[in-house]
Amino acid sequence: MKKQTKGLLASVAVLVILGGGLVALKLTEPEQTEESSITENTDAVTLWSVESDSIKQVTVENPNADQSYVVTRKMETVDTTDIDGNAVQQEVANYFLTDMDDLPMNTTEIRLLATRAASLTSEQVVLENASEDQLAAYGLDKPITVTFQVDDAEDIVFEIGDATPDADYTYLMVQGDQTVYTVSTYSIEPFLKEKIAYLSTTLTEEQADDDETYVESVRIDRADLEYDFYFTYDSFYVENSSGGSSAVHVMEEPINCLLNAEKSASATHGIYGLTASEVKIPYPTEAQMTECGFDAPFAIVTTKTSDGKTIVFRLGSTYESESTDEEGNVTKETRWYGYLDGVNCIYGFAADNIIYEDMKPEDVTSKIIVDTYVWDIGRLTYTAGDLKLDFEGKGTSSDDYVLTLNGEEADPERFRLLYTYLLKTGAEDLVLEEVTPTGDPMASIHLERQDGKRTTDVAFYDAGGLKAYIAVNGEVRFRCRKAYVETLIQNLQIYNTDEDFTMNW
Repeated sequence: MKKQTKGLLASVAVLVILGGGLVALKLTEPEQTEESSITENTDAVTLWSVESDSIKQVTVENPNADQSYVVTRKMETVDTTDIDGNAVQQEVANYFLTDMDDLPMNTTEIRLLATRAASLTSEQVVLENASEDQLAAYGLDKPITVTFQVDDAEDIVFEIGDATPDADYTYLMVQGDQTVYTVSTYSIEPFLKEKIAYLSTTLTEEQADDDETYVESVRIDRADLEYDFYFTYDSFYVENSSGGSSAVHVMEEPINCLLNAEKSASATHGIYGLTASEVKIPYPTEAQMTECGFDAPFAIVTTKTSDGKTIVFRLGSTYESESTDEEGNVTKETRWYGYLDGVNCIYGFAADNIIYEDMKPEDVTSKIIVDTYVWDIGRLTYTAGDLKLDFEGKGTSSDDYVLTLNGEEADPERFRLLYTYLLKTGAEDLVLEEVTPTGDPMASIHLERQDGKRTTDVAFYDAGGLKAYIAVNGEVRFRCRKAYVETLIQNLQIYNTDEDFTMNW
């Protein structure tokens, strides 16, 4: 830290009233003392005091011109609740970067530029009547200059220098007076940040509870895969939800398959609440876009919503990010450059914040093969070789369900127990390659809903070894253990007995 200067104690405070009494500026008159390091001032000096909401503009001029910026006040109406929990509206002052108003901003942090130092009291008087030659010792020869434009008052202008040897304090001068003070670093810390720090890492907002817009489709085109992921909205699963883990979207590519609602949410709805780890390059040039890999993106995610919007998010190349903890340990992390069309800024994304870069089909798909609620079944036919169980039913619950087997009255409860085993079908592996099974199925089922909205055909084929293929509606989609199919056949064979069904395999 630069050499400290001789300190002079203030004994007389001069009160300067600016702009109709809004701003009080106290300066001190010197009293000669012996040379020392910074001398404690038992009478702290209030440098200025205004209502934060009266600050209409904050200008921060940095010695590095690229880091200079202006934020302006905008009064906004927000919905909130009073102390009794009643919904009310309130006027609040928010502040926005004037030259970046088309990018997402961290308005909470920006507001600190007006609120943190709206009133400021010095900790010590360091030097009065400082000469220009003396200012360099405090970092005030090339200061950060801050201007508050205040309603109905003169501007407040102050200059921020270096931190003192005790980093909790920083040197400061009020423009127009050559007195060097120390102030709490906490109070002026917002002005020390880079301009980019006031941009938000949240690119899109979470979907509101009352927003009825839904995602129609999501296509994920990845450079390292020979296929795309393509998810589509299926209104059937909204209108006929029977619980469980199935989503309202289905996978159409690389294979037609149900999705697990919890596991697939990041893939189908990742566009909502899209949040980066850091802001990298606002308003990138074409050269910077190329440098970050967007001339040939690693992944392109295209989301279409029910309100007619198409939203495109891109992942470029990777880069190494370093962080240092309080003990000096350096941690490295690989991150991805990300770019959302319509938001002209490159962001950095940690792998934990996104799913697109390494997602596999099995990460998001459901293992469910048949998902119809038992009492919604209108017809269910099991076939295994020469054995055929042809059930027809009608009703809404076990209390009123009328069932026949091969044309004769049957027991709904025994039917339900057998169907329970079918629901346990263990789809262990996805089959992404095209497979044409040979021979007849080991077993098959044909299911029709009572309302006629869905018909499902499932066939099990020998896949060699201990595995069996599962074909759904004529397309081989999964492999399972052959033991599952063999146990299914055994259960079909004992249906017309009193033997308990086997539920494990």
